[in-house]
Amino acid sequence: MRTILAAALILAAVPASAQLILPPEDDRAPSRLVPLDMATDWYARFETAGLQLGRVLGDGPSGQWQDYFGGTWLNAADRERIAALLADDGAALHRVVVKSEAFDQVVLGWQPSGGGDVYAALAGRPEADAIICWRELESSAAWPATAAEAENRQQHACVRVSYSIRFDPPQWRAFIDPPPLAD
Repeated sequence: MRTILAAALILAAVPASAQLILPPEDDRAPSRLVPLDMATDWYARFETAGLQLGRVLGDGPSGQWQDYFGGTWLNAADRERIAALLADDGAALHRVVVKSEAFDQVVLGWQPSGGGDVYAALAGRPEADAIICWRELESSAAWPATAAEAENRQQHACVRVSYSIRFDPPQWRAFIDPPPLAD
């Protein structure tokens, strides 16, 4: 508490002209998503995670998907929200992963700011995040180009996966982030 109070007092003492003011997040360009290179170790890890997720999510709301989303650490609200997406006939997650006979999968990473290779940004790191998306096999819908487009409201179903190779065996966890709050 003292640290917060001290920081507030210091900030108040700095003239407004010297304070750093960031533009609202909505004014900044969103980070672009690009497919990971299939020849990389990270791609193989995320592809395997996506295949496992597609299989368990395909069993619907009563399936064993909870273990992949945090198991006992998955809070009740998130558990209910994900189960509702799996049960909702209008939701992309239900339509693509539960109802479809077959679907395509893509593993997407965030384009580093200023361009550059996604894999080069991940190489040598013990942790990485990716977005795994599925679409109906015959779909011509474009894959999401930003994380905002990967919110399970369009022609594809997506999850975010955080992966760590710090442990033996490596560990990963999936997330379906809630949609942003309406203004």
